[in-house]
Amino acid sequence: MKKLISHILIALTGMLAVSCNAWLDVTPENAIADDDLFSTGFGYRNALNGIYTNLASDELYGKQLSWGFLSAISQQYNQKAGTISPMYADASELIYNTVDTEPVVTAIWEKGYKVIANLNKLIENIRPTDISLFEYGEEEKNLIYAEALSLRAMMHFDLLRLFAPATATNPSGTYLPYRDKYEAAVVEKCTVTDFIEKVLKDLLEAEDILRKFDTEYHPEAMYASQMYEPTPEWNARYRFNSGSYIDDMGAFFWYRGIRFNYLALLGLKARVCIYAGPAYYKNAETAAKELYNTYYQQKRWIGFTEGENITCNLNSRYTKVSHDILFGLYKKQLATDYEQAVWGSSSSSSTTRLPLANIPSLFASDNTGVYTDYRLTYLIGTTNETQSKYYTLKYNPSVESVVEAMENPMIPVIRFSEICHILAEISSYNGKITEGINYLETVRKARGAERTLSLTVSTREQLDAEILLDIRKEMIGEGGTFYTYKRMNLSTVPDSDEEGEINMTGSYVLPLPTSETTN
Repeated sequence: MKKLISHILIALTGMLAVSCNAWLDVTPENAIADDDLFSTGFGYRNALNGIYTNLASDELYGKQLSWGFLSAISQQYNQKAGTISPMYADASELIYNTVDTEPVVTAIWEKGYKVIANLNKLIENIRPTDISLFEYGEEEKNLIYAEALSLRAMMHFDLLRLFAPATATNPSGTYLPYRDKYEAAVVEKCTVTDFIEKVLKDLLEAEDILRKFDTEYHPEAMYASQMYEPTPEWNARYRFNSGSYIDDMGAFFWYRGIRFNYLALLGLKARVCIYAGPAYYKNAETAAKELYNTYYQQKRWIGFTEGENITCNLNSRYTKVSHDILFGLYKKQLATDYEQAVWGSSSSSSTTRLPLANIPSLFASDNTGVYTDYRLTYLIGTTNETQSKYYTLKYNPSVESVVEAMENPMIPVIRFSEICHILAEISSYNGKITEGINYLETVRKARGAERTLSLTVSTREQLDAEILLDIRKEMIGEGGTFYTYKRMNLSTVPDSDEEGEINMTGSYVLPLPTSETTN
């Protein structure tokens, strides 16, 4: 922790304030000094906004933990195409210490712990603060506190998933510190199990606060509360852009979809517990079933993007199929950054720099001429017929006003489709094959997959294979595939050179930065 300690006591100067037009659409002149940051309730809002902005940076979810480095080590980018950069090529080869990959790994570690330090500073300052400082009193203070706790849990958990062995390997050592104080002291590293318990402890403390705020105090921003019969599309519009439809309380409370909300907490808890292993499966199932039974089936707050919004003209298409996203991050220039990464300055339709690998084999069972799948037909593009290189349309910049406002800047972090996969996997583990098929078909049918699983799937092995296949389809460009491979402790996975499989043994744990391991 040598270099990390030197970064831990960082100032929050430059934390960004709320724009008058959009919650995270901020400019440098909105920055405020650290000395004043925690002197007003609006200062706490600014501090939290700045943390969300940092989470959406290139070093973290804005690139490397979504469509960048994590997608490359998931073997998603075709090395044979000859157009990917040296960093993506090295990452695809699982080489983490080259001149191109080592800085990326180091930046993930350092930026992640800097975000945690800022969260700790906010948490420690807000605890003793009188509620009179906040415009909406206790509810606002508690909301900021609960979001900070949840984000601290999420950031720690993803660092664990990157820099420590998976629970499936039964690790016995200590690997990472769980930093829950704003201090420069050396913090002892934890075992994986102890670390996960600390993640869950933070989520437990935040859970009741977020539940009350999002389901009792201010549910108007979580679903289409002004409509007689809300639909998944309109519910998502309210979650991600509610300021267009309601004007109570103000912008800080509108964009619950790009803030850590109660549905996101349930999703993260299910994610953490499925990763933690069978001893935690019941907890994962409980959280996932609350989402599925209460908020998908009963209240219908969450749902999937309708086929008509996927099969339409590309300019109007919801290429992120965002209506089932429980939590996303906001990065204003995301679509522009991705377009530059894919096409460079030429914008040529035949020289994609991030060509997808293994697409024909991934969709083979659902692209037979009889069956189809929206995720292939409408969410993946191809270059000219001669080269036939595939690329994801997920980050395609839309010019249609509603889609542009909601999807262009959105980084998917937690999806409801993942919750269905978790429920299917636990059902399979418990020998409930038909139940597992039904959960998996919830996702597949929503994505236009026409093949009926019950006709060909009857064993746990067959169901597990279908679950993994669907996760790979869903997580293109989002980073989740690597975490799934690691959690399942798969020794080999489809290689990005499209010539068989690559051995993942020894490659699931990223090396600590050299500054953390040398004097």
